[in-house]
Amino acid sequence: MHDKRYQVFISSTFEDLRDERRAVQDVIISTGDFPVQMEAFPAADEDQFEFIKSLIDKCDYYVLIIGGRYGTVAEDGLSYTHKEFRYAVSKGVPVLVMLHGDRGSIPSAKSEDTDPGKKHLCDFIAEAESGRLRKTWMSLDGLKLAVREALDHAKATKQRVGWVRGDTIAALDALEELNQVRRENERLRELLGNLEVDVPLPALPEADEPLEFDLLPLIVEKGRFGTKFGSYARIMATWISVFPVFYSNLKWRTNDWDGVKYHNIDDKDSCVSIGSAIAGELGRIDATGLFKIGKNTLDRLSSYYIERGLMTTDGEGPFTPEGHRTARRHRISQDIERAFKLLAGEVKVTSETDDIPF
Repeated sequence: MHDKRYQVFISSTFEDLRDERRAVQDVIISTGDFPVQMEAFPAADEDQFEFIKSLIDKCDYYVLIIGGRYGTVAEDGLSYTHKEFRYAVSKGVPVLVMLHGDRGSIPSAKSEDTDPGKKHLCDFIAEAESGRLRKTWMSLDGLKLAVREALDHAKATKQRVGWVRGDTIAALDALEELNQVRRENERLRELLGNLEVDVPLPALPEADEPLEFDLLPLIVEKGRFGTKFGSYARIMATWISVFPVFYSNLKWRTNDWDGVKYHNIDDKDSCVSIGSAIAGELGRIDATGLFKIGKNTLDRLSSYYIERGLMTTDGEGPFTPEGHRTARRHRISQDIERAFKLLAGEVKVTSETDDIPF
């Protein structure tokens, strides 16, 4: 559950799709990922193509933009864009196909003007569409949206190695890897007739066991001459007593990729929303936007609730039917004021108003 960053290769014909390539590059950068493209060194011969293959080897995803041209043809009768695509497929790199939705509207200067060229383009499109999902676009804004949706879906369903800062690797990694081993073990038991292979796993805490975490302060500007900010506090609760607040304040959205629905959790907004809600209920104050929990705390809680069957990594939403039911029951029966205990620091909101200059 770390903030991974991915390398995304952008492939297309060159001269006719300069603006489109730049738009896709901007989308990839806006998601925090790394675009890989050869703007100053487009494939034009076999030596350059060998270098591009080495770049594709290092990429996590491959975005193919198809407009009205097939591209420069190599000695083997394929365009270099077509050869890039086939190489990415051969290496198992997930391919995200962005196909122009109305090639007849593309200006003639950016379209194939020969019958062989048109046939090559049609054959290429048929091959690129075969067996994989693709998005169509008609404008730069439409292309940006299509790429963003395609990347979100690919990250959720076709996870890749990506890049993670070395200092973010923590004990949670070991728990997640062990959980993956446990799931694989269960699958093998089914396939091989309940094969006895014991994988040691850390024991889950009981739902009513204590949990300690920090509330971290945030600063919010209020107008030109004043600010509000929260305070630091160390909180103790139980795993289950946190769940109703976690449930009500987790920020997520449902996405749709060609009819397949999946969800994404907004980690940053969730940390602020959950932390502010806990502070508000503990201090009986309006703490909106002035507190947060740490990302590690959010990941730890999510992992626990997934293991307890209250959350899921699949489907339209993050919570299971049991999770919805549990949150309702605890909201009905729980004394929120007693659910959280202050161990250190304080929960308060401070307002500062600067002197108005005259």
